[in-house]
Amino acid sequence: MDKRIISGFRVQVLGFRFQVSSFRFLRQFQTLNLKLQTLNFKPETLNFKLQSVFLVIFLFLSFSVYGQSSRFREENLVPNPSFERNRSCPRYNYSIRYVVGWERSHMFSADYFHRCVGAFQHMSLGVPRNMFGVQQPRTGDAYAGLSFCNEILTARLIRPLVKDSIYKVEFFVNLADTSNVATRYMGMYFSEREIRYVQSNWEMISEFILDEPPQIQNPRDRYLTDTENWTSINGLYTAKGGEEYISIGGFYPYHDSLIHVIRANRPLRNIYRGWETHLGYYFVDDVSVIPYGMNWQTEINYVLRHVYFDFDEITLLPESVDELTRLSDHLKKHPTYDISIRGHTDDYGSDEYNEILALNRANAVVDWLVNVGNIDMGRITFSGAGRREPIADNETDEGRSLNRRVEFILTDI
Repeated sequence: MDKRIISGFRVQVLGFRFQVSSFRFLRQFQTLNLKLQTLNFKPETLNFKLQSVFLVIFLFLSFSVYGQSSRFREENLVPNPSFERNRSCPRYNYSIRYVVGWERSHMFSADYFHRCVGAFQHMSLGVPRNMFGVQQPRTGDAYAGLSFCNEILTARLIRPLVKDSIYKVEFFVNLADTSNVATRYMGMYFSEREIRYVQSNWEMISEFILDEPPQIQNPRDRYLTDTENWTSINGLYTAKGGEEYISIGGFYPYHDSLIHVIRANRPLRNIYRGWETHLGYYFVDDVSVIPYGMNWQTEINYVLRHVYFDFDEITLLPESVDELTRLSDHLKKHPTYDISIRGHTDDYGSDEYNEILALNRANAVVDWLVNVGNIDMGRITFSGAGRREPIADNETDEGRSLNRRVEFILTDI
């Protein structure tokens, strides 16, 4: 694949904050340089201080390119994972609607708490002290909250999950001081579409409609009773492919068998005006879904989706390392597997040129696997298809991007 924008950098210059991408910045810098040359612009006419500022930014971003590999390994697909970014401080219940990336949670009555709430504002939604007790965030200045029986948090992932990819999943919960009960049923549910639900006559959610149980669940023998510390709920998830949404909650209707009574007369019952005999409320922070590896099978054609080349080039870019490392690790775990690698291009250029380009790109992957990944060359074959085997329409930029790819097939000998 050609180079993509996969990460950005936030810098502050002369009191102004900018969010920029290293690759985009470098490309724009080159374009600006060409335009200035066309205009016979002389750099010495710039104010010396401004020149220095741009030099510092340029050097910072240039060096940052080489550090993208480690950041990509820990790329979190959850937008705003610790609920820090918002459009407004919480002013009333259900203020989750103002949290960037988590707006849909408003439909499920989830709450939002932030340190930005001042002394003369709605202190019931403040941090660390709020109407549910006292709790510091695990990180940052904010967290979300929900009643485990009938409320959930939901967000759309930065991009859909890839079939057979393995993801490291984790989120942290803390039982609010005012809770009457604790639960052992708390988890994360992955789905292609937004979660569906059934409302009762009192406009409360009485049932969540799931195609299967939550894929990541708290251990069934552990009640989540800690009101002091944050408790991790985590696991590995192998994607079916196409999952775009995550939802966090208890998901099950209230029943005595689901809970552990802490104290029947705790204040949470008064907050909810006694509409339910027992209630448990949890704070949630630091949600993560991180690409972890692949469960590659034999005799299936896979695309190396995170292997990148510059346009019309055959040299691997640094951010390709993580995908290739996962592939080499997989080959080492399965010493009986051979691998066949095949390069592809879009339809720009002649057939002969594209076949050579595709072959050289496949060969670049082979070189990395042999020289860096320490895979025996005897296990590898490679070829170049050029533009002969498109998987998308070459009439669009998106289609051409999909056609520029490196594929592989594993064979168990």
